[in-house]
Amino acid sequence: MQSTGTGPLRTGRRPGWRSILVFLVVSLALLMSSIGMTAVALAFPAMTEGLNASVVWVGWVLTGYQLTQTVMMPLAGKLSDELERKRLFLACVVLFSVSSLLCSFAPNVYLLILFRILQAVGGGAFMPSAAGIVSDVFDERWRPTAIGLFTSVFPIGGLVGSVAGGWLVEQFGWRAVFFANVPIGIVLLLGGLALIPGGARRGRERRVDVAGASLFALGMLGILSGMTVLGDRQAFTWHVMLWWLLGFVALVAFVFHESHVADPMIDLRLLRGRAFAAVNLYNFLHGALVFGFFTFVPLYAIDAYGLGETAVGFLLTPRALAMALCSMLSSFFLIRLGYRLPMIAGVLLVSASLFLTAQGWHQVSIIGYPVSDAVLLAMLVAISGVGTGVSAPASNNAALELMPEAVARIVGMRGMFRSTGGVVGTALVVLLLSSFRSPGEGLAVIFQVSSLLILLMIPLVFLIPDTARLRRQARRQPVSPARGSAAD
Repeated sequence: MQSTGTGPLRTGRRPGWRSILVFLVVSLALLMSSIGMTAVALAFPAMTEGLNASVVWVGWVLTGYQLTQTVMMPLAGKLSDELERKRLFLACVVLFSVSSLLCSFAPNVYLLILFRILQAVGGGAFMPSAAGIVSDVFDERWRPTAIGLFTSVFPIGGLVGSVAGGWLVEQFGWRAVFFANVPIGIVLLLGGLALIPGGARRGRERRVDVAGASLFALGMLGILSGMTVLGDRQAFTWHVMLWWLLGFVALVAFVFHESHVADPMIDLRLLRGRAFAAVNLYNFLHGALVFGFFTFVPLYAIDAYGLGETAVGFLLTPRALAMALCSMLSSFFLIRLGYRLPMIAGVLLVSASLFLTAQGWHQVSIIGYPVSDAVLLAMLVAISGVGTGVSAPASNNAALELMPEAVARIVGMRGMFRSTGGVVGTALVVLLLSSFRSPGEGLAVIFQVSSLLILLMIPLVFLIPDTARLRRQARRQPVSPARGSAAD
């Protein structure tokens, strides 16, 4: 059955070639975003030196992007469910590519932060709209696998971004990591125009909750700005209290506004109930303790071990490979394994990786054979790749199946909480680093503490329904004679 823009291209049997090509096109957008995130993290020390800016201000290059992406995700999920997915997706591709070009020419850290915010407006819509497009072109049998495979795109992007990003920074400077997005964006735009089915979503037109998005952004901005002032001045002044008060008031106003507006930025159904609360808190902690902290692994390797950007890029390669491979394997075995077992195993492996990486071992020997610092770090960080790859498909699908009729909206909400955690985690790391003599020393302590905090995610797993396990049990139950004769 051919698509009209709102239904799967094929049903029942294996996906057709056009469905696969559409998947590849939208995956390229996620790949471009993932490459950028990894490459920018690698360029962090070079940006600090090249722009003659403090760690606190360059930290906004990361947190400003994450904050804007956080605001955009639920909005994009809502728009993607209600408007034409193709037009929204391609508009964000154009914005992301143009703002990447502007970032590559930024003369100072302040304009770089501004252009990164524009870049995040486009990048924040990639995942919700991509999930919506895939849900349209794949039927119920293949949709969970296709969306689960999205989790393997990010580690592949991390692999490319770590190797290519490190080489680009070392050979051409930090500006090259932004310019590299431009040709990818052109290919993505042409492929999307040719392959993604058009057609508007059926349903009434709704207004975008600009007021809600603004209040949320203002609240987060107040909290992060207070942390920036605290780190910059190394003193708890009235300026810090004023920023935090502004952030708290704005967030309270945001919650009040969302409960009274007709078309809110956040569907409050996605915040109520034990299962949704557990999913949202799980994603927040995952963002803060995994995304937020592992962003600084390149800085840790450069400062604590004296490695160059290219060496650090190759150091991250095993982690990306392990994440991609384990994510793909886990996607195909979701029903057999269930959701809880992979999620718990992933948390334990990431915790172990953080703890071992923080030990700062130099020139160690394994079974009498000397191991270089770069190889040792690569092995330890790769453990986190295995953990993230194993758990990501399960956690993603567990959230989606709480309300399958609103796939893009669920993805947007999940991404919002995960990204919010990443923003808070990144800002907190930047703040704490200002209190240590060197980034390497500070990150070692931070990694050890986070390895314990991440274990708090395990109790949350048992509050999330394991629908995959329930489906597996249902398949094993024999058909009763009464049902069998009725069917005959």
